[in-house]
Amino acid sequence: MPDNASEMGKDVENIITEPSVKEQFTNDQISDVSMPEENTFISRGVQRMEWVKASMDNSKGGKRLRIYFFVILFIIAYVYTLDEYSTSNYSPTATSAFSSHSLLSTISIANSIVSAVTKIWIAKIADITSRPWTYGIVLVFYTVGTIMEAASPNITTYAAGSVFTSVGATGIVLLNTIMSADITPLKYRGLALSMLATPYIVNAWITGYIVEDILESNWRWGYGMFCIIMPVVIGPALIAMSWLEHKAKKTQAAQGQVTESPKQSTSGILHLLWKSSLECDMFGLLLLGFGWALLLLPFSLRTTAQDGWRNPSLIAMFIVGGLLLVLYTLYEFYIAPYPSMPKRVLFNRAFIMACVIDFFYQMGSALRLIYLSSYALVCFDWSYKNWTYFNNCMTVCFCFFGVIAGLLQRVTHRAKYLQIFGISMQVISCGITFWARYDNLSTVAIVWTQILAGIGVFSQLGSRVLSQASVVHQDMALVISLWSQWSYIGNAIGAAIAGAIWQAKLPQALRARIPSSVPDEEVTMLFESVIAIYQLPFESEARQGARLAYFDVTYYLFAIAIGVTCISFVFSLFQKNYYLGDDQNAMESNEETCDSEPKNAFQKLLRFLDEPLEYRNHSKRSVKANEDQK
Repeated sequence: MPDNASEMGKDVENIITEPSVKEQFTNDQISDVSMPEENTFISRGVQRMEWVKASMDNSKGGKRLRIYFFVILFIIAYVYTLDEYSTSNYSPTATSAFSSHSLLSTISIANSIVSAVTKIWIAKIADITSRPWTYGIVLVFYTVGTIMEAASPNITTYAAGSVFTSVGATGIVLLNTIMSADITPLKYRGLALSMLATPYIVNAWITGYIVEDILESNWRWGYGMFCIIMPVVIGPALIAMSWLEHKAKKTQAAQGQVTESPKQSTSGILHLLWKSSLECDMFGLLLLGFGWALLLLPFSLRTTAQDGWRNPSLIAMFIVGGLLLVLYTLYEFYIAPYPSMPKRVLFNRAFIMACVIDFFYQMGSALRLIYLSSYALVCFDWSYKNWTYFNNCMTVCFCFFGVIAGLLQRVTHRAKYLQIFGISMQVISCGITFWARYDNLSTVAIVWTQILAGIGVFSQLGSRVLSQASVVHQDMALVISLWSQWSYIGNAIGAAIAGAIWQAKLPQALRARIPSSVPDEEVTMLFESVIAIYQLPFESEARQGARLAYFDVTYYLFAIAIGVTCISFVFSLFQKNYYLGDDQNAMESNEETCDSEPKNAFQKLLRFLDEPLEYRNHSKRSVKANEDQK
């Protein structure tokens, strides 16, 4: 770690772990805990991972078992990162091959919504069955999706394959997160999660050569190679994981620690499937998915629809989408036997703050990033390899600074103020991106925006750890999936806004900036294919006109991104500041139980931000306690 980062870590530790301040942030103050009712049923998947955790902590070979699990998770993470780094660079070329580059935002919206909804199903299935079995299910989705993308004869098949791949890929990431949280204490949680992302650092340099060779030959093989690589590598890893899980159960059974879960009412296979679908809130999540899809997709379909916003189909989509979201809310509150967001989670302030913070964070990020790759390809005279390095730059920084953030969480036992710092860096990144247009554009400036955005991982890692700290183990997988769901929905809304602006303004800007000697048909073709613009000589009038058009249109995207990200910053000030200790979560922890009165104005401000709704009540309790002592 660099010296300045080390000094920063000491400063942060002094601020938020100095005894008089540290006493302010106690888990005993929590009024919105997510404690289950007494004798709450522990699902099969959670129980099996508790056996694994117990074997790691108490058995003779526990350290080896922990190492084996992390090696398996690391292998899965490595293959996934190689895929994500590579395939994310093929979408502009693939959509341009079908003369549908402007549909990037539409595909992104569909991927985000479907992935967001299915995350809860995946988490529920992982709880009802087991983690390894669920890995197998999402691997099937991923493999089918990549086959469809590689063999797609048209944009429709490509988009459908992209959705399948997105479900599988996000499922793999979700399960890696869940299993890491299953077996690590809070103080190491951020570090464990960030270590699983370190393969990005290595793969960033490998994939530059892969992408360049693939795009110079046939982009289809970019997807096709992974429909072979992923099952071949991850399949054996899942078999090993299942065996280790079974071995942990036998170890605990030998110690008399295994108690079989209460048998569920299963009068038949159909009854079991029905009960499982209810536990997964199948109907509610379908309402949520269709509602958001119908509400957001018209933004990116407006320019291709006859009469634009006046098109009856778009109007109907808006109305039906809104009604479905209202129906979803009523169903979840009054009818759903197993709501996707139970009340004990819905009224958990730490979790809600994490969702709100990342909802706006991801919305602003989507507005800045959705067309940034195309923007860079048009505005710079880069090779495919250098363009790939730029696209991967932010993710590399995410991984590098993620490890630093995890270490700082371990040292300080806190995450809130690190989260605020991360959002601040994201705001600055959006500001520089907005400034670095026209004559201010340079490679240094645009790369720095990605570096600063990468430092924003302090925020996302903070949200992940704090939301997981706020619930008991039984609710953890659900909370991870719900947090991720609302992050994806925020991303989808950002993509919808970006797509609407792009499709409404770029055609006119291209026509206005490109010389009139270029016919309208060719301008339309340049709008639909970023590769066609890239292939123009960089100094040609048409290429320079396209650059100016891109500068004009990104003004709106980057300006809105700044405002939205600032909303996230404001909400981060009111996040809870749990103590990250040796337990799996803060709700079942007995650590840090002191509850003293703030001694100065700064401590009072910190107390108010941490507990704005409870501040006055807490002050009254403290005064009463002091009087009783006297």
